[in-house]
Amino acid sequence: MQNSRRRYPRARADLRLKPAGGQLALAGGPGGGSQPLSFIAALVLTYCDGRHDARAIADLVARSPAVSGDPEAIRADVQQIIRRFAESGVLV
Repeated sequence: MQNSRRRYPRARADLRLKPAGGQLALAGGPGGGSQPLSFIAALVLTYCDGRHDARAIADLVARSPAVSGDPEAIRADVQQIIRRFAESGVLV
């Protein structure tokens, strides 16, 4: 199961993206608090639906017209974001 989580990350159903002061924040969960997210982290979260593997998410974000920069660096950032989401309990 743990391997499946890493391959096809899926965000918890009780979490939502919401606007917060001109940015996006991750809101919900038992405490009801919110956590600000970078644009790329918010985009990554939208692809954490259990249907995309981590590599596909990295490719989709790197090719997004809304994201600029070195595609390889972006892919590495996405992999790191997915790991942080997994470690912090954002993913199931």
